[in-house]
Amino acid sequence: MVFLLNNEKIRFEKFECVGMNADECKPISAKQPEGIIGLALASGKISHIKNIPDESQFSFSAIAGSLKPREIITIPIFSGNETVAFISIFSIYKYSLLSIRLLESIFTTLTSRMNGILVYKKTIEMSEQLEIQNSELEAQKNELQTMTDELNEQNTELEQQKQQLGEVSRLKTNFLSNMSHELRTPLNSVIALSGVLNRRLAKKIGTEEHSYLGVIERNGKHLLDLINDILDISRIESGKVEVEKNSFNISTLVSELVTMIKPQADQKLVGLNFIDSKKEIILESDYNKCLHILQNIIGNAVKFTEKGSVDIIAKVENGHARLTISDTGIGMSKDDILTIFDEFRQADGSNSRKYGGTGLGLSIAKKYAELIGVRIKVASQLGKGSEFTLIIPLKATYSEKEIVSIPHEMIPGNHYSKMSNTERKAILLVEDTEAIVIQMLDILDEENYTVKVARNGNEALDYLLNETPDAVILDLMMPGMDGFEVLRQIRNRKQTADLPVLILTAKILSKEELSVIKNNNAHQLIQKGKVTKENLLEAIMLLMLKKEENDAEIKAEVFPVHVNGKPKILAIEDNKDNMLALKALIGEKSTFIEAFDGFEGIEKAKEHLPHLIFMDIAMPRKNGFETFKEIRKIAELKHIPVIVVTSSAMRGDKSYFLDFGFNGYISKPINPELLNKEINEWLIIENN
Repeated sequence: MVFLLNNEKIRFEKFECVGMNADECKPISAKQPEGIIGLALASGKISHIKNIPDESQFSFSAIAGSLKPREIITIPIFSGNETVAFISIFSIYKYSLLSIRLLESIFTTLTSRMNGILVYKKTIEMSEQLEIQNSELEAQKNELQTMTDELNEQNTELEQQKQQLGEVSRLKTNFLSNMSHELRTPLNSVIALSGVLNRRLAKKIGTEEHSYLGVIERNGKHLLDLINDILDISRIESGKVEVEKNSFNISTLVSELVTMIKPQADQKLVGLNFIDSKKEIILESDYNKCLHILQNIIGNAVKFTEKGSVDIIAKVENGHARLTISDTGIGMSKDDILTIFDEFRQADGSNSRKYGGTGLGLSIAKKYAELIGVRIKVASQLGKGSEFTLIIPLKATYSEKEIVSIPHEMIPGNHYSKMSNTERKAILLVEDTEAIVIQMLDILDEENYTVKVARNGNEALDYLLNETPDAVILDLMMPGMDGFEVLRQIRNRKQTADLPVLILTAKILSKEELSVIKNNNAHQLIQKGKVTKENLLEAIMLLMLKKEENDAEIKAEVFPVHVNGKPKILAIEDNKDNMLALKALIGEKSTFIEAFDGFEGIEKAKEHLPHLIFMDIAMPRKNGFETFKEIRKIAELKHIPVIVVTSSAMRGDKSYFLDFGFNGYISKPINPELLNKEINEWLIIENN
């Protein structure tokens, strides 16, 4: 007979009971197991009971009637230090010494197989919870229903093959991979094409109808985030999430997150304030995990706050960074606090309808915190607000696994530029999804790029035999030859060995896959579903621009500027909304000069000789890098401080721009405090 520990961990319940009287297969207490079974569970070892007397309560049901066993072997099954199941086998004969040795030799394998059953049960539970979530994803119900049907078919097959327990883990992994691909592919198409229509139909259809496209795009991205959360939970539970160690300033990380989340708070008229100690708090920890934890907690605080503010305080205390996130939101009861980190749970079931979400954000944050040694404390009062406190060791104590990091951000590398701004740059797009092809062409055709499309790997390699473009945008998941093999062959050919390659993918990359990309010198990586016109163009420009390490003109010495009266500030920015934001923030304090592309920016700089320049990167005709290089070549302009203003806010981007030669860095959306900090650093106002 086979008994498994139930979810409440209070008793062992029958899984299989062959040859026993039904009355003898009752649940067994896990707290105080008794009798022969209790002896085995208490010892934690294989128990072999011999010479069982006739008055034993155990009996077999056979054709000849009930038979009493002579010997019983009980095998406890462990998961970690916990007994999670046991197997008992009975015989009317004496077991041979060889049989006993066989059981001892397969004990480890048997334990693994039994744990596979528990994984299987967990898979079914997760599948049922996912089916419940489908009701909230009305727009994608057909695709999700298909996946649910496939899952039910797989579950039926697993039920029929329960004796082949080793297959459970493999089937689960395959399902998650298929789910990721099958759900992400149509979602990315929805996001890409709604973005294309949003751009093409602006001012061509009614304002209300045009706004529908924005709704489709936003909800598509929201749905993608929900699916990513479910996949993250599965990856964590399967042990496929690894940790790394980075050195970074936690205050800078919080400032960047506040900048990113602040538009959501502003829309609700909720204050979002970071009370910085003005001191660097340098951590040695996992940057991406800390980012994810803080983003979930701060984002939740803003989501559940209808009025008042969300305040963040950072300080150092007893060898730890202590971050406190307090809000004036809906708050929680004591009972709710006990369950907020559970999967698919929110403080109140009705909140999922009012505020949205899967209830996975805090669960993922908690699991990441446990991985990297971060403690999370929660205090709350219903109707008055909540306070989350993160206690992060300044120096990580966990062991770092050997991994290749940054699966979701651009990977810095060598950057190339083969053509001047007056020539059309040639890009080979290797992509089999029509919606993504349309999205890429829609963005790039207007930006001085000639795009050749290859629908599969073989077509791409045939093209590269005769033509060498300036860069390649490469999808990874394609039928036939995948992107990994295409990348290998590009690097193995002499004429394309140094060809810049940007990876475009919807796939969650493993450590091994990231290693393949890095070892084959793919310079950048960008995720489908997160593509915007601005970040794509900046990624391509970074890709194609060769960094001049010893360019004295770019590396000109620049010092703070003394100004009598109002300073002259030149903003070079092609987006009118961004220009308006800059003007609103600094226009009254300065003589504000506007230029809407690089050529106009250079002419305005020559005409007005500004004290400070703010420079966008992704601009038509002449991008920010080219404009910056031209400014540094002009004698009367070369010593003017130039601050880059960019939507490229990934980790490492700031240092890249500063290394290139820019004198400061501000990410979009613009944080007024950081903007004023840059101005005060470079302009010394002397009022007469």
